[in-house]
Amino acid sequence: MRWKSQVRYFLAWSSIPPCLALYRWLYRVAIWIAVQAFRRCPGIVAVYLCRGGAKKEITPGVSDIDFILIVGPDAAERKQVERVFSRLHTLSFGLIPYHHTFVLDEPELHFLWRTTPFRRYLFEEGKSTWLLLHGREVRSSLPQMTELERTASCFAYMNYWWAEFADLLLQNENCRRDSILRRSVCFKAVADVANALHALRTGESCYSRSEALEREDTPLCRRLQAASASRIPSRDPALEEEVYRYLLKAFLDLWDTFRRRPFLLVYGGVTQTVEPATTDTEAEMAQSPFVEIRSYLAEVWGPKCLATHLLRSAFYPLDCSLLVIDGDRDNPPALADLERMLAVRERASTGQRAPYVVLRLDEVGFPLTPFIPRDFHRGVLTPATAPDVFLQLGVAPVYWTGHTQWLLGEWDSNRQWLEATPPKQRQLEAIARSAAAGHVHYPLRLAEIVA
Repeated sequence: MRWKSQVRYFLAWSSIPPCLALYRWLYRVAIWIAVQAFRRCPGIVAVYLCRGGAKKEITPGVSDIDFILIVGPDAAERKQVERVFSRLHTLSFGLIPYHHTFVLDEPELHFLWRTTPFRRYLFEEGKSTWLLLHGREVRSSLPQMTELERTASCFAYMNYWWAEFADLLLQNENCRRDSILRRSVCFKAVADVANALHALRTGESCYSRSEALEREDTPLCRRLQAASASRIPSRDPALEEEVYRYLLKAFLDLWDTFRRRPFLLVYGGVTQTVEPATTDTEAEMAQSPFVEIRSYLAEVWGPKCLATHLLRSAFYPLDCSLLVIDGDRDNPPALADLERMLAVRERASTGQRAPYVVLRLDEVGFPLTPFIPRDFHRGVLTPATAPDVFLQLGVAPVYWTGHTQWLLGEWDSNRQWLEATPPKQRQLEAIARSAAAGHVHYPLRLAEIVA
């Protein structure tokens, strides 16, 4: 909303003494009020303050007040906690964000730790940074991570930041003219990806964003530090381009190491085949918006677009198509190129379901139109995280990993598929059965799945 951008701009502009001290005091008051409201709820086990508020990295107008609440097993009491949390979200105009995943009981906490790498990274961070403001300590009951759990969690957290960056800078209308939010996303994405890479490679955890930029000490990090010190930033397309290229390079360089040092659990001896939805996608290729996008790429991108493909994938809904654009790793399209191409997609998709767009550089596919929150978990596409896509693209080898087993092999206990349609469930069940037998087969033809 435009008024939120204006409020954010005013707070950034006025965040100097004595206003800065007043704003930080108001944050503390808001935290105190929220805790008093939570502690009156029956069934509350623990109230944790998380993220920037817990690490004392509050920037007025940008920082939220993030809580994780641990509740008891009583369903009625949990509903009351959720109502109070939702009311605080409304009364604070979103300063205290609410989502149902912020309220957990202890079995759920342990379930998510075991099954969801992205959440495991956040909970591991919580062991070091969350502040217990009410109730009893529950973090100590979480186990220690194995080496592969640690590296998979770091990779999952990197995926989160690609999805967040692409969503806010490429497809979120509210962020398009909000220079403060765009600057904040760039700062956080680089700092958090740098911290995740550092932990993945060294085993040493670091959760401070300022420390990450100081440790890396690159020209980009120094620019971000200088930009973060500016109270009233203007949009900086050159800085955003640098961040975009940093993220591309981070994933590409990491993938280059996968064969000699896998950061995901790889199941040996598993073969994989795919049954492409060729008839369905060929029909789509002759229609808008694919024709318009392909024509635009040929005319405007020229050699920056090496090829285009329209595919289906078991990792997405049955009726979802992926438009994969092959780019040159050494000469990728600029961020502005992506913005203009997605504007063409939006215009050409009026009244139709638009395809998801993926930029492929070598063996890494970067979703440009992520579906939030599911793409926080699907992440970037690689032969180890979306093998059916790369099988269709003729890439070998592909891998069956802990990531694919979690999303497809264990689909019936995976919350990503809670709303799966009956045909999608049949597809997932067929894939899971084949995986259990040691040969994964991906049926993608919609007519045969629905029949």
